This record gives sequence, structure tokens and C-alpha cells, in this order.
Amino acid sequence: MQTPHKKALIYQEILQRLLAGRYRFGERIPVKEIGEETGVSRQPIMTALISLQERGFVRITAQVGCEVISPSADEVADFYRMFAAVEGVIAGLAATRASADEVARLCEINAQLDRLVPDAASAAEYRRINVEFHRQLHQMAHSPLVSARQLANFEMSDFFIVQTCGFDAHLPRVAAEHQDVIDAIAAGDVSRADAAAQAHLLSVSATVVGWLRGGAAQASRA
Repeated sequence: MQTPHKKALIYQEILQRLLAGRYRFGERIPVKEIGEETGVSRQPIMTALISLQERGFVRITAQVGCEVISPSADEVADFYRMFAAVEGVIAGLAATRASADEVARLCEINAQLDRLVPDAASAAEYRRINVEFHRQLHQMAHSPLVSARQLANFEMSDFFIVQTCGFDAHLPRVAAEHQDVIDAIAAGDVSRADAAAQAHLLSVSATVVGWLRGGAAQASRA
């Protein structure tokens, strides 16, 4: 029998493969191969895939198998509208609840992003620092329930970025967009913090969705 710990580990293993772009949109998930590579039996792998289907990453078809989702540009745009709205709520809460020390820490993290130089090695570092930035922002909202729900959305966003434009595509703009959020929070301006956080994620959306629509246009001309 597989322990709950092992089930959690195989779930995280497959999720990290998705977030690393190992499996692309529409590709089959090789259950047998995963089992051979990890030494885990089919049942916990399928349990993990069912959980990932519930999270929206994959689709399981009876008698066929499991494949990575292949969303339309409109579906991804809809996701980012929801994602941005929740991040706006969190930033607005931070504007009323964050301490000066918390704002200072957010500035420090953003400065790390600002120093990154776009190159082949920067994508993983960008993702790591960006996750740290948004986790700090969420902590500043002092609303654990909302922040926990939004963390799942960040994983989906990272998945979409990896599958499309890549993290480097937004690197030249990210620090400035983050700074707009920081300035609004530091000023205690709830409306401006909400708007700046939404604008930041909708900017990411424009890059991701633009890539998807560009790829679809190229495919239609082929």
C-alpha cells in the first residue's frame, strides 16, 4: 500500500514536470514511464493525475489515457481576468494591513528581480524570485484563506507561461510593474494597489495570450 506521503510526493513530481514544461499542451502523460522512473505503482500515479485534473492541468479520458490540457487563447484570457481580480483584492488588503517592515522586504525582493539580466539562465531565477515576491505580498494581506486559494492560481499561471512565451518575455517590465504595486501599498491607497496588481497580471496575460493567438494564426496559415 502506498503511504499518503508517497502519494503527495508523486503528485508534486508530476506537477513539477508540468511546471518545467516537460509535458506540453495536448501531449499524453506517460503513466508507465513515470512509474518506471519513480518506482511508484500505477494507482498512486492515477490518483495524482485525478487531482491534477481537478486542478485543471490535465484531462483523463476513459479507455484512452491522460493528456495535458490544450486551452484556447480565450480560455487562458478568462483565467487571467479571474487571477488578476483576486490579486487585486490581496494587494488592496495589503494596503490597509501591511507593516513598514513588510513593505521594505517587498522592495528588497523586487530589487533582486530588477537586477536580473535576461539570458538563458535567468528564467528559473525569475520564477523563484517572483514566487517569493508574491508570497510576501500575500503575507502582507494577512488573509491566509484568500492567499492559499491564490497560490493555486499562481501555479496555473506559471504553467501557462512555461507552455507559451517563457518567463524571460516579461522580465524587462516586471520590476516596474511590481514597483507600482509597492508604491500604492506604501501609500495605503487601496484602489491604486488593487488596480496596479490587476494591471501587472493582465500585462502577463497579454504576453501569454498574444503568444497563443500568434501560434494559432501561424497554424491556420500553414
